[in-house]
Parts: sequence; C-alpha cells; structure tokens
Amino acid sequence: MKINDKALNIPPYISTTWDNITSLFTQNDILIVILKNKVKIKIPNLESDILELIFKTHAKTLETTPKKSISFGFPALGGIGGGLESITSGMQHNPEQKNAPNIPEDIKNKIANIAKLFADEASMEIPKPVDNCNCVHCQISKAMQHGMGINIENLDEEVSDEDLKFRLWDIEEEGTKLFKVINPLDQNEHYNVYLGDPLGCTCGKKNCEHLKAVLNS
Repeated sequence: MKINDKALNIPPYISTTWDNITSLFTQNDILIVILKNKVKIKIPNLESDILELIFKTHAKTLETTPKKSISFGFPALGGIGGGLESITSGMQHNPEQKNAPNIPEDIKNKIANIAKLFADEASMEIPKPVDNCNCVHCQISKAMQHGMGINIENLDEEVSDEDLKFRLWDIEEEGTKLFKVINPLDQNEHYNVYLGDPLGCTCGKKNCEHLKAVLNS
C-alpha cells in the first residue's frame, strides 16, 4: 500500500495517480473511488487512520491543482469605436446611433459573462435598452440583460431580487445520493458531494458551499 500526493496504491484494488480520480466517499464502511472514466472501485476493510490519510491526501491534491484562469478583456468593437472606452462611453443612450452596426457576438458574450459575475451585487444598476434602437448603449444593455437571464421582451415588468440572482453552481446527479457540483464559469472546477452517511464533499471541508448548493437545489 502506498498513499502520497502523487498516487493511490492499494493492492489489489487500485493503483493510479490522483489526477485519474474524480471523487471519494465511504458507504457502509467501504471506500468508493470514482475514476474519470466513470469506473467505480470499492475497497473494503480499511482502517480509520488509512481512510483519514486517503481523504486528507485527496483534499491536498485538489487544493494544489492549478485552476484555469478566466479573462474578460474587450477587443475593439469593430465598426463602432475602440475597446473599453467605446463600452463606457456607450452606456448613454444615443438615438443618433439607432442604426449602428451590431457588436460582434464574442464581445456580447463577454459582456453577458461579466453581467453574470456581478449579478448578485446589490449596487449594480441594470440599464434598459430602448425599443427599436441599436446604439451601443442598447446593444450592451441587451447583452447584460441576457447574461442575467432577464427576458428583454418583458423589461417593463418588475424584476424581483430572485430574478437577478446568478447561479453559483450547477448540480448534476451522478448516482444514489451522489452529486457533481460544477462552477458554471469554469467547467474545470468541480466537486462531488455525497448525501449519505457520512455526509461529505471532495473539497475536504465541513459544511462547505458545495454541500449547501446541493441541499438547496
């Protein structure tokens, strides 16, 4: 048996590196190891100190795994103006630009993603687009509304605080009492939550936000 920050080796059940393992949990005193290829390995009769070492080592590898960074830079808005300056100056409705060319789709997507990130900020004002106008302000407003999940066809309706909340985690059911919790902005960040006995998450923390997200879903 060999357990370190690089590999988990428990003959004759498993011998692999941690990056091939997606989650761990115990069920009826049996350690369940789920691999990236969805294979489930059951390892019985492990001492409590060995189980504790396995979970601590797995949590440590998760903490040291580099996460993919996300950048929301704004390239120049073709046909309208230049970069971030165009966006900030465009946040005032300009009827003279009602027939302006469309902002490129990749820029709209980045604006929508930024709106998602700040959807929970109480101080954030949500601009409203003007009907039948394609000025920069209205295009950006529509992209922000789309990013927050607001139906731009019903902007005159009162928007509740609940409507403006952005989901922090996506929840997928993996098996009986087993759920996968995924960061919607970074698919590489995900955890497994088990709602059986014992209750736990692969992040290694008690009462973590991932567990709460599953319980509240």
